[in-house]
Amino acid sequence: MLDDNIQKPVNVKSNNVDKNNYSPNIISAKRLIKWLKQNGNELYFIFVNYKKTDDGVIVIDDSGLIPVQHINWECLTIEAQGWGVIQMVGELKIDKNQDMKGFFRGMKTAYEKYMDKETRKMAKIREMIKDF
Repeated sequence: MLDDNIQKPVNVKSNNVDKNNYSPNIISAKRLIKWLKQNGNELYFIFVNYKKTDDGVIVIDDSGLIPVQHINWECLTIEAQGWGVIQMVGELKIDKNQDMKGFFRGMKTAYEKYMDKETRKMAKIREMIKDF
């Protein structure tokens, strides 16, 4: 938590650049919605790229403090885990002009894609087990 008289949660996401991290999890979609819908709540992220060496860990770079609403949905998706988990699917894209309303519009689109995929998956499962 940052403290400038107001508690502001910061979620630090680290990435070992020597590993192939396919779509790392960022946060539970449901948890994010519940948190942000509470009046006045904010959330910030810091994305850190690092590398392990014989001498320890070296930080390659970090994004600095990013308000969640500035993360562009072009680099995010929602995938199946519980109520859906937000994952990073590409290089971090920041849009400092995007407000919370724009962030939620992007989330709605991502959730609709997620629900369509899950609906198709459930139909396939129903077909697969229909004769059991």
